Amino acid sequence: MMSIFKTVLRPIAMVCIAYGAVSAWAQAPAVWLVTAEEAESFQGAPAFNEEPALRPRSVVPVIDILKPEPTADMKVKAPFAIAVQFKGQSDADIDPATFKVMYGALKLDITNRIAKYVKVSKEGFTLENAQIPPGKHRLTLQVQDVKQRVAERELRLEVE
Repeated sequence: MMSIFKTVLRPIAMVCIAYGAVSAWAQAPAVWLVTAEEAESFQGAPAFNEEPALRPRSVVPVIDILKPEPTADMKVKAPFAIAVQFKGQSDADIDPATFKVMYGALKLDITNRIAKYVKVSKEGFTLENAQIPPGKHRLTLQVQDVKQRVAERELRLEVE
């Protein structure tokens, strides 16, 4: 721990002192986020050990991945089938026009590539011959219902 201070933190502190950052910080006025009166009137101390109030969870659509069928290692051979089922809630149907597929950690939008081969409906879609090169891949599927509630589901797989 001491070596980290000497090599990393101490030089940063020296730069801050040299440019007056520490002296400006030390002179900053004290601002109370909560006053003593507010703490008393809103029962800050007595409520400290209480369980947090449960917030109602919003109702969102569901995306089920039917294919590829789940395996322990999620390995598949290309080409493979992708089948997805959408389930809207009782108060709102799925809006197929909002469907998106994003690739990788940076979420490159590849929806148009899939839309060339399948018709996405409010029930879902099936793509029989998905071609993805060998390696590990992450697809993020997203859809909204007519009340604009978003469902998102990730498909991670390894293509052999």
